[in-house]
Amino acid sequence: MCGITGILSPQLNRERLTQANDLLHHRGPDDAGIFVADGIGLAARRLSIIDLAHGHQPLSNEDGTIWIAYNGEVMNAPALRTQLEAAGHQFRTRTDTETIVHAYEAWGTDAFVRLRGMFAFALWDGRSQTLLLVRDRFGIKPLHYAKIGSELAFASEIRPLFHLLPTLSRRTNRQALTDLFSHGFVPTPQTMFADVYKLPAAHMLIVQNGSVTIRPYWTLTFPDHPNYRQISEADAIAEFMAHLRNAVSAWRMSDVPVGSLLSGGIDSSALATLLTQLSGQPIHTFNIAFSAASHDESAYAQAVAERIGSQHHTLHFGPEAFDLLPQIVAQLEEPQCSATSLPIYLLYQACREAGFKVILTGEGADELLGGYHWFDGDRRVRPFLTIPQPLRQLLTRLPLPGSAAGQRVLAHASRDPLARFALWHQVTPPALLQELSNRGGRGGRGEKEKTSALSVPSAVNSYHPLNQFLALEAQTRMVDFINFEVDRMSMANSVEARPPFLDHKLWEFCATLPPELKLNGAMNKVLLRLGMKELLPTAVTNRPKQGLATPHATWWRSPKLPAWAEECLQPASLRETGYFNGEVVQKLRELHRNSRTDHSRILTGILTTQLWHQEMKVIE
Repeated sequence: MCGITGILSPQLNRERLTQANDLLHHRGPDDAGIFVADGIGLAARRLSIIDLAHGHQPLSNEDGTIWIAYNGEVMNAPALRTQLEAAGHQFRTRTDTETIVHAYEAWGTDAFVRLRGMFAFALWDGRSQTLLLVRDRFGIKPLHYAKIGSELAFASEIRPLFHLLPTLSRRTNRQALTDLFSHGFVPTPQTMFADVYKLPAAHMLIVQNGSVTIRPYWTLTFPDHPNYRQISEADAIAEFMAHLRNAVSAWRMSDVPVGSLLSGGIDSSALATLLTQLSGQPIHTFNIAFSAASHDESAYAQAVAERIGSQHHTLHFGPEAFDLLPQIVAQLEEPQCSATSLPIYLLYQACREAGFKVILTGEGADELLGGYHWFDGDRRVRPFLTIPQPLRQLLTRLPLPGSAAGQRVLAHASRDPLARFALWHQVTPPALLQELSNRGGRGGRGEKEKTSALSVPSAVNSYHPLNQFLALEAQTRMVDFINFEVDRMSMANSVEARPPFLDHKLWEFCATLPPELKLNGAMNKVLLRLGMKELLPTAVTNRPKQGLATPHATWWRSPKLPAWAEECLQPASLRETGYFNGEVVQKLRELHRNSRTDHSRILTGILTTQLWHQEMKVIE
C-alpha cells in the first residue's frame, strides 16, 4: 500500500516532485522514491507489507523501459508470477508491484483485467512514450488527475496536484457541491475542485502523443431478467461460502500481521470468523462502542469475539470526538453530509496503535447482497408505483410504517430506476436546496446548478429491479462515499484496509444468481446469513442491519456547538465563503434544535463545506 504521484511535463522540477511526494507521507511512511526521465516523473511513498526488505518504488522491468508507481495489493500476484516466470520473465523482488510490470510486458493493457485486488497505479512505457493510469474495479484505491496545457499530473490525493501544477485553479466546483447536497456524495469524475478529476473505477487513462483517452477495462454486468443461473438454494450457499472463503484467503496475503474490524454485524463477523479459521490461530479484532445506546453494537461484537477467541480491542466514541471534524475534513479533502468518518478514523487509529498495518473490513457486502434498508424498501414500494401519483401522495399522509425516505419514494417515484435510486438517497429536497444555496454570493454565478444525473450503463434497464439497484450502488455511492472515506481514514493512520467482499470473482458469481437468493421477503443477504448460521451466534445472523452511524443529530441539538463550529456558521463566515444563505442556515438549526425535523445531514454538509473551504485554501 502506498501513496503515488507524478507528472507528465516538458519541464520537470525534481525538487517539486519530491515535495509533492512528501505530502503523501501518511500513506507510506516506510520508504520513498522518485523516477525522473525526459518528460516524465513518478513518485511513491511505501507502506511495506509484501517483501519488506525490497520493493522500493518506483520500480522497473529488467531493462528499465517500463516503470511503475503503485498503490494497492494484487492478491493473485503469486499465480501470475508463476506464469510469467515460465514465460522467461526474471524477478528481482517478491512484490506484487513487479508482477504488474512484467504482466504488462507480456500482455499489454490486457494484463489489467487479470489483476485481482485493489490498486491504483501509474505505468510509464518508455518504448512508446505512453503514460497509463489504472484504477481497480470498485474504486477501492483512489486516483486523481488534472491537466493544464501539455502537463498532466496525478496523485492518490488532491494536494500534490496543486504542488505539481502551481497554476492549477483552486476554484470550487459548484456542480459538485449541488450534487453533494443532493446525493450525499460527489459523483465520479467530479471532485470539489472545478479542474481536478477522479479516474473512474475499472478504467484506464492513456496519454500518448499529447492525446488523452479514458476507457474501461472491465464492466460489472448482471443477466437480463429472468435469465439467471439455475441452482438450488443449498448449492448456491455452498458455492457462495467457497467463493467467500477463497476471497478471504487471497485478501489476507501479507508479510505482516492481519487483523479484522468487528462491528457485531453479519459482514465483519463473517470475515473475522473465516480469517480465524484460515489463520489457524486467534486474531486481533477491533470495535467501537458508542455512548449513545441507539448506535451501539459492541455487545454483539463481544459475543462474536468470545466465540472465535480473538484478542478484542474496544474503543469508545463520545461527543468529544466531534472536535476531530476539522482534522477529518483536512484528510478527506472534501465535505460530507455525514459524520461516519469520525468513528472510522478512530478505529484505524486504534489498529495502528496496536501495531497493525493490514485490516480486513466488511465494506461491499451490502452492495453485493442487498443489505441496505432501501433495497428492501424499494421491493416493498414498487408494487404501489402503478397507482396514480396523486393517490400515492395521499397514502403517505396515513400513519403507515416506513422510513422518511420510503414515504418520499412512495409519493414521488417513477418506474425509472435511476430516478428512484436518487430519490432514496436524496439529502436535500430540491426546493430547500435552491433556498439554501447562495447563488449570488462570493464565487457564485447567480444561476441554478441542476443535480447531475448519475452515470451508469444503459444495460441496467434490462436488469431485475434489485440488480438495477445493486449495479447503481456499486458504481456510484459505494465508490464515491463508502470506499472513499474508508481509504482516506485508514491511510491517514498508515493502515491498509482490505474489503474481501469486493473481490470481483465473488461479484461475478453472485451476479448470475436469482435475486431472491440475495434479498427476499424473509431476509436480506440471504446467502451470507444462511451460510454463516452454524458459525455465528443466532443473535448475529438473525438481527437486522444496524450500520455504522454517529449520533450527530443529537450533537446538532446542543444549545451551543464548540467554538470552532460556531465560528464556521457565523453569518460573516457564511458570507465570506459564499456557499449558503445564512438566514436559511439559522432557520435549519432552529428547526433541528427544536426536534421538529432532522436536518443533521444538511447541517453537517454545511459545516464540513465551511471547514473544507478553510482547510483546502479555496480561491474563488
